[in-house]
Amino acid sequence: MKSSSTFFSRRDTWLAILLVVFATLLTYGTQITQLGFYRDDWYLLWGAQSKGVEGLLSMFEGDRPFVGWLYVLDFSLMGLSPLAWHTYVLFIKVASALAMLWLLRSLWPQRKVETLFIALLFVVYPGFYQQPNALTYKQLLLAYTASLLSLALTVNAVKAQKMAVKVGFTLLAVILSAFYILIYEALVGMEAVRIFLLWYLFYRQGKSWKENIRVTLLSALPYLAFALSFVVWRIFFFDSTRKAVSAESMLGNLTSLHGLLSFAIETAKDLFETSIFAWVIPFQQYSNQLPYSDLGIALGLGFALVLAAGGYSFFARKGDVAQEEDQSPRDFLILGALIVFITTLPITVSGRNAHFWGWDRYTYQSVLGVALLMGGLAFHVFKGWLRWVFLFSLLIFGVVTQFGSAVYYRDYWKVEREAWWQLSWRAPQIEDGTTLIVALPGGYGLAEEYEVWGPANLVYQPGGPLRLPGQVMFDDIWMDLLARTQEKRLVRGTFTIPRDYGKVIILSQSAPNTCLHVLDGKRFDQAVTEARPDVRFIAKYSDVGLIDPTADGVVPLAEVFGSEPPQTWCYFYQKMDLARQVGNWQEAVKLGKEAKKLGVEPSTVTEWMPLLEAYVELGDIENAKRVAQFVRDDKYSFNKMCAQYESLKDQPAEYNRAAVYEALCKK
Repeated sequence: MKSSSTFFSRRDTWLAILLVVFATLLTYGTQITQLGFYRDDWYLLWGAQSKGVEGLLSMFEGDRPFVGWLYVLDFSLMGLSPLAWHTYVLFIKVASALAMLWLLRSLWPQRKVETLFIALLFVVYPGFYQQPNALTYKQLLLAYTASLLSLALTVNAVKAQKMAVKVGFTLLAVILSAFYILIYEALVGMEAVRIFLLWYLFYRQGKSWKENIRVTLLSALPYLAFALSFVVWRIFFFDSTRKAVSAESMLGNLTSLHGLLSFAIETAKDLFETSIFAWVIPFQQYSNQLPYSDLGIALGLGFALVLAAGGYSFFARKGDVAQEEDQSPRDFLILGALIVFITTLPITVSGRNAHFWGWDRYTYQSVLGVALLMGGLAFHVFKGWLRWVFLFSLLIFGVVTQFGSAVYYRDYWKVEREAWWQLSWRAPQIEDGTTLIVALPGGYGLAEEYEVWGPANLVYQPGGPLRLPGQVMFDDIWMDLLARTQEKRLVRGTFTIPRDYGKVIILSQSAPNTCLHVLDGKRFDQAVTEARPDVRFIAKYSDVGLIDPTADGVVPLAEVFGSEPPQTWCYFYQKMDLARQVGNWQEAVKLGKEAKKLGVEPSTVTEWMPLLEAYVELGDIENAKRVAQFVRDDKYSFNKMCAQYESLKDQPAEYNRAAVYEALCKK
């Protein structure tokens, strides 16, 4: 009867593959059914849905033309489904993890345990935590997967005995090299990594320095031919319409002493941030902000991975799978440091820098090197139990960070998609050319205007030309509103977005548990009770007259926004606010009674105002005072509203301010 150690040793490769896949699914797969679209995703979605193939190609012709064709293919397969995109990106991540394992095992075939743990560190690397932003960052993940496969093929081409295998692997590696450089030019540093690995392989064969350099350059020639051709084309022939990726802009940063010093300092900072701080800072951020229930799940997943990895290590060593070879784990350390350095340079040359929260994508190009560097520290520097504490801590930190990121994006999507559903309940149609200004809760605030007009037009004009421009909050927006500015914005050199600040509806949500408020500049009660001071300041410019309350309502695309949320308080609030706009007080009271039957009520007392006003207008003062009592529970909002009502109660308005004042403010 065969021993368990013999059984293990003969099946080590499959067990390692299963463990790497398990780690990837555990780290990135638990939340994908609850993730959606974010940030840059929106102009891609709108362009694909409204402009089709031509629109997708035109968006990238000014910086990365090849990417446009990839998106054409991707949208033909994934469509507009967030789950399809997140599943696709998860598949890419699994492929990259397996490519990493293959590369490591090809370089160090006897070091089973070490290479397995380095692959796991690659999988959970917490310095890049924007995988939930799937539609936008799939190109980076896809390019990096191709680069790892290309490197693994190169290593195996060198090791192959048969010429046909050498040629076949080399050809595939060259194709993948061209593929990933065309997707993301900053990965050109991976070609230097290829030279390092080739030199390392030949060095291990005992070649002299002179001979090693010769065979390394000869082996690298097919790859360098395309990489150098691409660099020459990019610098001297390609006319980039985006300053951020233009060669002139990049090289211009290095033409002065200040630019050179800045480059040196930022490179040094990025090296530490990418390799060391990446394991600490994101973990600290997410572990602090995660609710205890989610933090418990994240830690549980981390410990599950540690148990699986620890079990593998125990049985592998018991089965004598991890055999010694000539190469020291110090090689991991040296190669890792070189790779982190050389892959960071293209990023800092372009004026980009790694810093955590928002710009962590500028670490991912170095993740191969970081995993090797951390593996070198673990297996060369640390000894005994300290080694395992170090490795297991890194794995847990990585899993918690990635799970925390997924939780953030999960909750962000809930806020975002429900806001657009609420707007569809409140505004059956909106006049063409209306600029929507949207302020979502602090942690989920929007950064770019296409995060407004993208989803808005997918709701109100799916498949058609852009009808509704948008804007996000910024410091000096009041100046444009005051001047009724008219302007145009060119998005990715393709879409011209006109914007009229004299024709505005402001949408505000102060907290994730409150409703979206469609502000009415004529109603001071909304203006004085909004939580954000900047929103209160500009509320008077919002014109709900741009909403057509009698039009047929819209239904957001289920493929994008999911099925209609349950009819909780916010559904009734939006419908009551719509009824208030047209003076349909009976309908507002009916909706209030339906909400009461369901036992739903607002989390902010100011959302009782449409119902209070309806009772006042219908002369039902008893019920008006009953509702007013709920508002009085929030002393701050109550006092502010009553002060405003008292000063303005006798001025003409579209509603009976004096009667509302009596019901709300007089006992």
